[in-house]
Amino acid sequence: MQESTSGATALKVVLYGDIILPNEYRLRDKSDFPIGVTGVSDDASDAAKEAALVGADAVVCVRFDHPSKHAPRLRLVQLQAAGYDRIDFDCVPDRAAVCNAFGHTRAIAEYALMTMLMWTHRWKPVEDSFRAGSWEYSGAMYGPLRDELNSRTVGILGFGQMGREIAAGCRALGIRVVACARRPAAPDEVDASYPLERLDDFLAGCDFVVVCIAHVAQTEGMIDRGRLARMKRGAVLINVARGPVVVEQDLYDALTTGVIAGAVIDVWWQYPDRSDPRRRGSRLPFHELENVFMTPHSSGWTEQMMDRRWDMIVANLRALWRGERLQNVVREPGAR
Repeated sequence: MQESTSGATALKVVLYGDIILPNEYRLRDKSDFPIGVTGVSDDASDAAKEAALVGADAVVCVRFDHPSKHAPRLRLVQLQAAGYDRIDFDCVPDRAAVCNAFGHTRAIAEYALMTMLMWTHRWKPVEDSFRAGSWEYSGAMYGPLRDELNSRTVGILGFGQMGREIAAGCRALGIRVVACARRPAAPDEVDASYPLERLDDFLAGCDFVVVCIAHVAQTEGMIDRGRLARMKRGAVLINVARGPVVVEQDLYDALTTGVIAGAVIDVWWQYPDRSDPRRRGSRLPFHELENVFMTPHSSGWTEQMMDRRWDMIVANLRALWRGERLQNVVREPGAR
C-alpha cells in the first residue's frame, strides 16, 4: 500500500503476525519517512500472505517461514524480539538482512531483582500467612528472621546486554555479582568473572544463578543434573533466557528432592498454540511446587520495553529507506 504524499518512494513494510499488528500505531507515530504498511494476521490465507510479501521491502515479524520466491524485493527481515529461533533462514532471500531488536533488558533486570528480593525476604509466605490472619512472621511477635539480598552472591550466566543490566542493578544495591560467559566481564562490572570452561566452579559459589545465556546448540541442556548438583543446596535458579537451556526433568527432580532450594521460571519448554491454547509450560507439574515462582514468559513484557524496541525497529527501517547501515544484524545480506 503506497501512502506517501511527498513524492518520495514509500518503503513498503509488512507487519506479519498477530503479535506485531497492535504496534502499527508505533510505526506510524515514529516514522519520519514515507511508508506503506500492510498487515498480515496469523490466520490469513497463504494467498494473502504471499500477496503482501510480493511487494515488500521489509517485514517486521517474530516468525518467518515463507519461501523467498514470494518476496522478490525483500531486503530486511526485522524481528520484534531478540531471539531469532523462529526464523527459517532458508526461507529468507539472500539479498535480505535479518536484524533483531532489544529494549527488554531493563524490564528483565527489574524482574530478576524483584524475584530475588521476594525470595530472600520470603514475601510470598509472609504475605499469604498474614492475609490468612497469622502474625507468625512478625518481628513484634518474635517471628523468624529473614535475610537481606545484599548478603548473597548473584551469579549471571551469560553476560550480554541483559546480564550487564542485571549486574548493574544488583551492584547498585551492594550485592556481590559474579559472571560466567564466553568473554570475561570487565572488572568494574562484576566482582569476579569465570569462563564457561569453569561453569561448575561458578555455580558452586552462587546463592542465585540467573540464566541469561542465548539458546543455541552449544547451550541446550547446559544446566543438567550434574550442574544442578554443583549448586548450593540453598541456591535458587532464575531462568529468563530460554527453557531448553535447562534440562526440564533434571530441574524438576532437583526441586523435588532438595538438590537446590528453588527456582524462578519465566521461560518454558512448551507453549500454547491454536490446538491447545491452555497448554502448560511444562509436561511436569512445576505448578504444584511451593518452591517455584512461575510466570508466563512475561518478564520483559512492558509498555516501555515495546516503545524502546520500536525505536530500534523504526531506526532500521529508516536506515533501509536511506540506504544506510543497519543495526543489530543477525545475518548480513549474502551471508548464506
